[in-house]
Amino acid sequence: MLILVAVLFLCSLPIISYLLSPLSPQKPLIFLITILLLGAFSLNHTSLKPLFGQWVNAQQSEQIYKMLQDDLEVSDIAFHEFIFTMDSMTDSFLLGAEIFYKSLEMKSFNSSESILSILNTNFQDEKFKVSVFSLIADLRDAKHPMAADAKLLLVVEEPANCNIETLIAIVNIPNGPDANIAMKNFLSPDFSQVLLLDKSDALIRGFDLPSAFLNQAIVQLEVVAFCSKNTFQIFKTLDLKYSENNEEQVFIYANEWLKKEQ
Repeated sequence: MLILVAVLFLCSLPIISYLLSPLSPQKPLIFLITILLLGAFSLNHTSLKPLFGQWVNAQQSEQIYKMLQDDLEVSDIAFHEFIFTMDSMTDSFLLGAEIFYKSLEMKSFNSSESILSILNTNFQDEKFKVSVFSLIADLRDAKHPMAADAKLLLVVEEPANCNIETLIAIVNIPNGPDANIAMKNFLSPDFSQVLLLDKSDALIRGFDLPSAFLNQAIVQLEVVAFCSKNTFQIFKTLDLKYSENNEEQVFIYANEWLKKEQ
């Protein structure tokens, strides 16, 4: 508010000088116009829905939309100024995400990547992390629809003398983040069928099997078999660089199981 007062005062100095001059004509009219203009400016500044602010937002919105149409990198400054007109960080993030999804709809992937980078930089709070991962996943799936269907196929033979009641498959990245990229429980599994893991088995959307396949990562597969009396497990390291068609088939033979100590 002090800045507003200072700006109004500086703008008023020439007018005050004019009004104080004894030779100046039309003083009442100039005085009235000055009061109306300064009042309107002050009202616009303090209003919850300022007309000038709406015009500025409309101009920024049009500028950003043009960038999306041309699939250009979105200007950090223009985007930042536009979304942070909202009342809260959450509302600002939601507005940014709305623009992001508009860019995906238009298949403007250069714009999408720049928007995602801006959002990731400006919304570091933990409460936005899962949402950012979700945006990453949606961008990846839109750009690489084949990778979005990445699968890990398990062909399993039961351990000897074991009737498996439950089988758990866990996939993680060695020396990576402390979160599994896939985890699935198979209750009374049918081993005549291939067991399947895909992006739906991720704990965090976006940190999943499609990302691992795209990055040609080395992953570790752990499979635990719970029998009626014993528990068995097996570990396999998979280099997805050698996978084809975004699929990796893993064979687990009966003689590979290791009895797990209780």
